[in-house]
Amino acid sequence: MKNINQLARSNVLNMHPYSSARDESGGIQGIFLDANENPFGNNNRYPDPYQRELKQKLSELKNVDAEKIFVGNGSDEIIDHIYRVFCNPGKDKVMFFSPTFGMYQVAAELNDVEVIDIPLTSDFQINTEEIKKYITDENLKVIVICTPNNPTGNVMNPKDIDYILDNFNGIVAVDEAYIEFTDQRSYIDKINRYPHLVIFQTLS
Repeated sequence: MKNINQLARSNVLNMHPYSSARDESGGIQGIFLDANENPFGNNNRYPDPYQRELKQKLSELKNVDAEKIFVGNGSDEIIDHIYRVFCNPGKDKVMFFSPTFGMYQVAAELNDVEVIDIPLTSDFQINTEEIKKYITDENLKVIVICTPNNPTGNVMNPKDIDYILDNFNGIVAVDEAYIEFTDQRSYIDKINRYPHLVIFQTLS
């Protein structure tokens, strides 16, 4: 299995993170007029760019290390970021299983990423036999699995998800937006075992 840094695009790895005025303050408290913060009221401040307090709360709630949590503006943003970080436009591919959440397709089109769309079986499960035709394609960089699936509402067979995790070297993104409404165990428990596993959950 590849190291996660071997999966990301080289230009992304070479980027320098954006640094805000509050980030550069070294912990100094106050109102940063040079960052256009308003001195009136209590809510006119730039928030912590690393969301430390929120991630700590989520860490306690989800029992996962805070440094392994990424907070996005909804799952749509996180899907887009995954394609941007791991897929080269006009070259790489993403796989998902239809019918499923429409944003996987929209984000792929937006980022010029080719789609391998494998229909679910008659009982709305992943067709692992079809996956075998593509799983060794070096340009297939991301497989997205929606469980419970939107719009069919069923959960995916964990054995099929485990097969993908064990046999695919790219990013496996498991969208668990509605996991709390099922009896299925979250794949968060397998984050430490599979460094190429990404879990989506939501506050919606």
